[in-house]
Amino acid sequence: MRPQQVYTLDPLGPDELDMIESIFRRELQLRALPLKSEKAEILAARLIGAYQSGIRDVAGLTAAAERM
Repeated sequence: MRPQQVYTLDPLGPDELDMIESIFRRELQLRALPLKSEKAEILAARLIGAYQSGIRDVAGLTAAAERM
């Protein structure tokens, strides 16, 4: 049996979206990934998932992105 992930129901506001987008774009550059690619979509989904699981700061989200 797999453990369930717990997500908060807090909506993402403009500041949170800007922070996630900034990390996302920096990771795309570091990895030389095109914006319109499957790997970029996976990265974006994982960043949002990390945020929803409780990682709410730049350092934590950056570290989560680096582990992907």
